[in-house]
Amino acid sequence: MNESQRVLELVTEAGELMLKNGAEVSRTQQTMEIMAKSLGVADFHGYVLTNGIFTSIGPENAMPAQVRSVPASTVHLGRVEAINQLSRRIAAGAVGLDEAYAELERIRQMPCAPAVRQVLACGFGSACFAILFGGVWQDGAVALAVGLGLQLALLGMDRWGVGKLFTRFLGAAFVALATLLIFSTGFGVNSDKAIIGALMPLVPGMALTLGIRDLIDSDFLSGVIRMLDALLTAACIALGAGLVLALANLIEGVAL
Repeated sequence: MNESQRVLELVTEAGELMLKNGAEVSRTQQTMEIMAKSLGVADFHGYVLTNGIFTSIGPENAMPAQVRSVPASTVHLGRVEAINQLSRRIAAGAVGLDEAYAELERIRQMPCAPAVRQVLACGFGSACFAILFGGVWQDGAVALAVGLGLQLALLGMDRWGVGKLFTRFLGAAFVALATLLIFSTGFGVNSDKAIIGALMPLVPGMALTLGIRDLIDSDFLSGVIRMLDALLTAACIALGAGLVLALANLIEGVAL
């Protein structure tokens, strides 16, 4: 593999890693172009979509192209920031090609937040949202407990390889059911506030935000893909929670 091919491989891997971990399309493409140019390859061509990358170097058919499928994965913005820092160091001439390969592999191995931290973040975030939406401290306490259980369930489903949309459906159903069960004991004041607060960790805020940004940047195909992903995810959340609430409403004595 010659020098240009190695640069193409490095740049494509960096773009794939960024896109897989939550970077927007425009940032990914810009970073790839900066890295390629800084490593001595000016004739770089890249086309980035929400779930795919196409790259080549040189005139027509002079060099092999790279095509990468980028399926949906766990968001890790720390990796995105690390690659941005790497591209800046490459642009400044502080990192060579071999060192860039080693650094990219180190970034790839960066661990996600520990499971305990994720569970606590989901629980306390749910509690804060419940209170923010007008609930009292009892509603926040219920949302805290439900949020802790929700993240544990999400981690379990992720380990078993459950699909994203089905995960959101089951997660929303779990939130509604667990909240109603706790309220049936007489603890809590506003069940709707507790449910909404605990549902917030499931809301596809990043997909919606990136979709809007892609549309603003005239990346219409990527923007439509992200917006459709956000809408389908929101529909699954609504369906999961709504189904449980509708069934509970049919049970005599259950107050919603």
